[in-house]
Parts: sequence; structure tokens; C-alpha cells
Amino acid sequence: MDNNTSLILSNIIYQIYNIEDFEKMKTTVLKSIRMVIPCTCGSILMTNESDPVHMLCDPVCYPPEYTAMENRYLSIEEKDYGSWIIQRNQPMLIRSSALMPEEERMKTEMYQLSYAPYNVHYSIYLTIASHDRFLGVLTLYRSREDSDFSGEDGFILQLLSDHLNARFYYQLQGCAADFRKAQNMGTYINRFDLTEREAEILYLIFSGKSNEEIISMLFISSNTLKKHLQNLYRKTGVSRRAQLLSLI
Repeated sequence: MDNNTSLILSNIIYQIYNIEDFEKMKTTVLKSIRMVIPCTCGSILMTNESDPVHMLCDPVCYPPEYTAMENRYLSIEEKDYGSWIIQRNQPMLIRSSALMPEEERMKTEMYQLSYAPYNVHYSIYLTIASHDRFLGVLTLYRSREDSDFSGEDGFILQLLSDHLNARFYYQLQGCAADFRKAQNMGTYINRFDLTEREAEILYLIFSGKSNEEIISMLFISSNTLKKHLQNLYRKTGVSRRAQLLSLI
């Protein structure tokens, strides 16, 4: 990952935590993601907790003209061959091309009625979930003339996953006081020049997570966590883990 991509990702993380208007935040993040993952369009759909049949609702798209495509999708949501995978209570990432062979996928009603009229062919889904609760899904789309999403594209989305999960969870829970810590993360990122991983670890420390919990949540080794903590100490001017809490 080059320096320009890292800077853009840091800015996106700042947007996730610091744009107070939730709807504006979603649109801004979708627009910014296109700077690091070229795509035809992107969308965020929310969980529809009032309707057990129609699991998603309230599409936000960028460019906004693709909202009609997502509204059409919602009208035939029950025909989505991948919904049983996407709508999980745990964060996950998947490409539509991995769900079934391309020839079969192009014959499905969902593809014919929703995707084809808008010249989108490839898609990559990022499930937004926290505390065993499915919160929504972020999807990026590309036309058939473009190449499929790569492993690096998926990696970039995964770097944003924990931050999106945290913002969506606290927003939907209405926990303004608890989210105050997370809102400050953008300030810490800029003030201390933190990497995405360092910001994740600092947020988890602020959230009261132990080293063992952080290792488990981020799928990293104890040695890797130790190195990140050493970098955090150096950048923030403290000498031990407990002193990081004084930054709040």
C-alpha cells in the first residue's frame, strides 16, 4: 500500500468518526472509497429490523443516480442468491463472483432485473455487524468492462471494517456518550500520525479491551500487538499501556 492510499484511508476513518450527520457520513465515505477502490458506484443499505421478510432498507448510493438500482434490488430482495451469506451477525467480506459461476449468475433474476439494466456486473460486499447484530452492508460495483475486485481491494475494505462497525453500532444504539471516545479517533489519528491498525488498537484500548481480546478480534499475534503498542507509546509519548487512557 503506497503513502497516498494510506493518507486517503486515514481521512476516510476520520470521516467515519467525525461527520456527525449519519446520512452525510455514509455518502461522504462512499465517495472517498472510490479514490482508493475504483468502481462504478457504491451503496450502503441498512438492516430493516421492522420487517423480517425484507432484511434491508434505506439505500444510500454514490453516485446518487444508482439509488434507483438499489430500490429495484429491494423490490426483489428475496431473489438474492447471496443474501443468506451476506446477512450474518459477524463482519465478513465476499465477492459476488465467488458465490456461483459467472454464466449462472448472469441468468439469475436478480442480475437480470437489478444489475444488468444499470450496467453493473461485479460486486464486493462488506457486512457491517457488531455485538452479534447485523447492521447493514456496504457494496461496491463495477461494470463488466472493468476487472473484478481484487484481493487488495478487499484488504482495503477490511481495514475500514472495524471503524464502520463501531460507528454504525453506536449510532443505531443511540449511545452518544459511549461514542464520544470513538468520535475523537480522527483527532488522535491526525495528532499522532497513527496508522489504520494503530488507530484500531487504540480504540479497542479506549473501549476497555484486554490484550488477549485485541489479539483475538484483530487476528494478530502477541508479538505483533507488542510492536504496535511500542509504536503507540512512542508516538503518544507514554511509556505503558495504562497511560494511553489518559489521552481520552
